[in-house]
Amino acid sequence: MKKYAFYIVVFFSFCCLHKVVAQTIPANDGALQSAYPFLTISNNNISNAEGLDSFYKKLYVLQHRHRGVVRIVHIGDSHIQADMLSGVLRNKLQQYFGNAGRGLIFPYQLARSNAPADIFSSSSITWKYNRLAHPEIPITNGIAGFCIKTDTAAAVAINMALNEQGSFNRLQFFFDSSNISPVKWSLHANGKILPLTVNDSAFSRTIRLEKSIDSFSISSSDTNNTRQFFGVSVENSNPGVIYNTIGVNGATYAEYNNAPLFWKQIGTLDADLYIISMGTNEGMRSVIAEDSFQMQVLLFIENLKAVSPNAAVIITTAADSYKNGKYNVQLDEVNCLLSQFATQNNIPIWDLYNITGGHQSADCWRDNKCMNKDLIHYLLNGYQIQGQLFFTALAKGYNNYIHPYK
Repeated sequence: MKKYAFYIVVFFSFCCLHKVVAQTIPANDGALQSAYPFLTISNNNISNAEGLDSFYKKLYVLQHRHRGVVRIVHIGDSHIQADMLSGVLRNKLQQYFGNAGRGLIFPYQLARSNAPADIFSSSSITWKYNRLAHPEIPITNGIAGFCIKTDTAAAVAINMALNEQGSFNRLQFFFDSSNISPVKWSLHANGKILPLTVNDSAFSRTIRLEKSIDSFSISSSDTNNTRQFFGVSVENSNPGVIYNTIGVNGATYAEYNNAPLFWKQIGTLDADLYIISMGTNEGMRSVIAEDSFQMQVLLFIENLKAVSPNAAVIITTAADSYKNGKYNVQLDEVNCLLSQFATQNNIPIWDLYNITGGHQSADCWRDNKCMNKDLIHYLLNGYQIQGQLFFTALAKGYNNYIHPYK
């Protein structure tokens, strides 16, 4: 009997060990260190990581119960608008935890701006447009940091270049409910025409479809009101991660803070985690006003907490770049201020700047053919490396959360 008891103990010990291995996400960035020796892989961790416990707990529950959705909102500037770095994170997280949808999308082409590689939009008319970085244009920006606007009958068509798991059957449209008479839109999907109007105090309207789609259009022939389009979140019925990206070319903390409709709409995404990636554009200024900058960062965080009090937050620093053909000393100062702010306020921070080489490391990225010729933006491979680094840092934090003593 004792012999059988011994084998039972061994068997269950093996099962427990197997479960431990299955739960852990591979998080080895040694290959990147070998390929790019200028990286500081030893620093590739998230500081103040205890602030992510609520997020990691939701990922753990999702992984083991295979139910529910974990929602991430990544907010930034041009480095995020193109969705190259964030696209790596989305794909990796959805690979391990499930794909619950593409999340927030916007018809960037209609606003005469660059779009992520999987978003295609068209229209039969030319729209007026604006983005956060142009406050002098009197068009209110919404959740995507953009807006397109017209006074004529209009239609917008959006197509997604998605994989076989990327179709969606739930669409959440965003509106400005301060309009006295909301525009009446029609949604065209699956060969059907569905009414789409918000006529109360809500800032969004969700429509669920019987069948999944990868393209749709909306139209309005309403001649009494101005038509505005702020964005739409596309989701499916699967458990998993929804990774929303909000990136605006040229944007700063202050410009997001000065967009009241953005803050009214963003809470409807019900985020579990916000990732904040800015600083490059602040670093383009000739002088950094320390108190003013940190006040804008504080106001941004306070605004997030006001609309999403239970969400975790990560701040990331900005990778090195040039300014006017010279080393950007101001960017070094901006990143130091971000690190100080995160430490003083016990906010999780991923220090991309120092992990990727710090001051003057843009030369290394350029020499390795990872940087754009403007020496401000990176090429696709550069952003993908940074995305892999960030995913590894998140994976390390998750592994430490589920196995703190391993």
